[in-house]
Amino acid sequence: MWVITPQGLGDLDASLNAALTLANGAAVYAMSPAERAALHTVYQLYDACLGQPHLDLTPNVLDTARPYMRSAYDQVQIGGRLATLRERLLASTDQCPYCGFGEPRDLDHYLPRSVFGELAIYPRNLIPSCSPCNNAKRTVVPGLDPAHGPGLIHAYFQDLPDIEFLKAQITFEGGALGVRFRIDSPDLEADLAAKLEFQLDRLKLNERFRGQINKFLSEQRTAMRMFNEIGPELFAQYLGRCANSLSGSFGRNDWRVALLRALSEHQEFCTAPDLYIGV
Repeated sequence: MWVITPQGLGDLDASLNAALTLANGAAVYAMSPAERAALHTVYQLYDACLGQPHLDLTPNVLDTARPYMRSAYDQVQIGGRLATLRERLLASTDQCPYCGFGEPRDLDHYLPRSVFGELAIYPRNLIPSCSPCNNAKRTVVPGLDPAHGPGLIHAYFQDLPDIEFLKAQITFEGGALGVRFRIDSPDLEADLAAKLEFQLDRLKLNERFRGQINKFLSEQRTAMRMFNEIGPELFAQYLGRCANSLSGSFGRNDWRVALLRALSEHQEFCTAPDLYIGV
């Protein structure tokens, strides 16, 4: 969850040629040498800015080419001339980095192609994501309009501190387990904390986690009962060790890790887990 390793860029010029040339060899749009050079400069600036918006990412020299670049993304779809790019990016991760559980089936434009058409087929602007996250994010541009929020973190470029910042709050009301995740760490920079909070809210993750939590706990039910029979203290230690083990696979701030940490510290749950996870 949160970040993934970016894939290689491949041959950018070959991708550009394929996007702007029909199968019969006819040009969709013939980019001039000046336009092509400007596009490479945009790509380099995008990396230097860690994917964040910058006025020079939409230079005037690309005004004519921009609509064609925006439409070139159609060739990334299944059956398109750049379908292998789509396949490669989607194969780079098993889980959507935005939510940590959805199957990546879409490519999200971190900077939306409606605004930044130059980046429509740039691999590092394409984030493998599940459809619900992609639809919820839509055309959010980080920092462009404060009224619309700070934006989401960049799954390729965001440098996350090695601290625990995702916390889970456990409640039990009306015979139902309640879990609410929040961003909470005094050592987290304010701007980063705001983005992480915005991501939780924009993608409605607390609502969408409910089904995943029930499924996850159901899968752990037998082992939880066995350790709880030995005693609540050992059971709490077991939950803590499970959290540490999962953090090695999914990261310290994965929702499953935060959930198990919170449960290990919840005395009532460790005493009588069947009240929370059913029989």
